[in-house]
Amino acid sequence: MKLWMTAAILTLCSWMSTNAQTKQDEWFTSGSIGAGMSTFVGDIEDAKSRFALAVNAEIGYNVTDWFAPSIGLTNTYQGVGYSVIDKNLYMDILSVPLLVNLSAGPFTLKAGIQPDFILSARMNGISYTSELKRVSFSAPLALNWNFTTDSDGDLWFLELRYHLGLTKMNKDIIFSNGWRTPGSIRNSVLMLTVGYKCDL
Repeated sequence: MKLWMTAAILTLCSWMSTNAQTKQDEWFTSGSIGAGMSTFVGDIEDAKSRFALAVNAEIGYNVTDWFAPSIGLTNTYQGVGYSVIDKNLYMDILSVPLLVNLSAGPFTLKAGIQPDFILSARMNGISYTSELKRVSFSAPLALNWNFTTDSDGDLWFLELRYHLGLTKMNKDIIFSNGWRTPGSIRNSVLMLTVGYKCDL
């Protein structure tokens, strides 16, 4: 997880938070940080969930009071356990979520698609980055609860977000220890984050 990204997101959101009002025809930005669980799904039976961390930033445009497209940047530190070989694989992934935001009262539903770029993958201190595809795609689905709003209309929120892998992450490889990568493994991540949203 890149600590510089956390600092940059919080600084950016704080700098942009002056004279904000959530309404039609205005831009907004948000930043959030949190944790959850990640694993692999698909042609794999022994994968176990592991702890994950995430930092997220988004910028969007309120087309109406309830509809807004947005683009984001998400850095996740994910893990997956393999019970057969009793080892854990840890991945540092940078994603670019392209979302539609549908708001109703204090709730916002988000859905879209995102490319996922693997920055690094390690198991027991050994790099496995070259054994995985550098780019894959997943579908993020999120629900926000906007629980506090200040006098300017800026707000704090809780977000539950699920990333479902759409394309395979693995290359077709037989390792030196005889272990063969499954036919198709995809990402699966569930995250709970807390964040701050402000209008520009």
